[in-house]
Amino acid sequence: MEWFKINGTSSNDLGIVIKDIGAIPTALRNIETVSVNGRNGNLHIDNGNYEQKTITIKCIVTDLSKIDTLKAKLQGVFYLERSVEEGRIYKAKIKNQIDFVKYLVDLKEFPIQLIMDPIAYSKTLTTEVITSNGSIIVGGNVETPPTVVVTGTGTFTINGYSVTTSEDGITIDCDLMNCTKDSLNKNSAVTLDSFPVLTPGNNAITLGTGITKLVITYKAGWL
Repeated sequence: MEWFKINGTSSNDLGIVIKDIGAIPTALRNIETVSVNGRNGNLHIDNGNYEQKTITIKCIVTDLSKIDTLKAKLQGVFYLERSVEEGRIYKAKIKNQIDFVKYLVDLKEFPIQLIMDPIAYSKTLTTEVITSNGSIIVGGNVETPPTVVVTGTGTFTINGYSVTTSEDGITIDCDLMNCTKDSLNKNSAVTLDSFPVLTPGNNAITLGTGITKLVITYKAGWL
């Protein structure tokens, strides 16, 4: 039986069954098209990110007493998991205003329209401890930003991205593009041209003099 989960709560526990789980399209690259006078065709600018996805899940009510709980779950931004992509989660928010009175009185079924982030991430966090030059293998099919906790001071590289730290014990959050230590901002103690990303497959890592350990955590991502 198909199901979805909202922040870990299953549709089975919300008194509904799934009529149609909805197909999730592949994320589209955000490419800007510009018409330039005197140029044949258009200029295409790759903005380096992906557009949001939308899906509709069609539900049938089996327990009317749980509708208020469902309404409360469909608020704000939440994590969505579906049985057809088990183990992968999306950030999502509801798109439509559901007239439960209309749908439940007449049909006993209703649609949930969702806007989702373009990339699904693994539910599980992977941790790699690096103490010498080498590489790690990353799953998924899209780049993913890691969090790196650095022991020592000096320079290290991930996939050619060079990072230099002047304080020991700094945490580099490549998703938030922020560096901290003991909850204090340490961006001034880190020198880099760009925050590193991990790619599907092999990722080369080197430790320069003074860096004794990296603890790298990440979630694999899928378009």
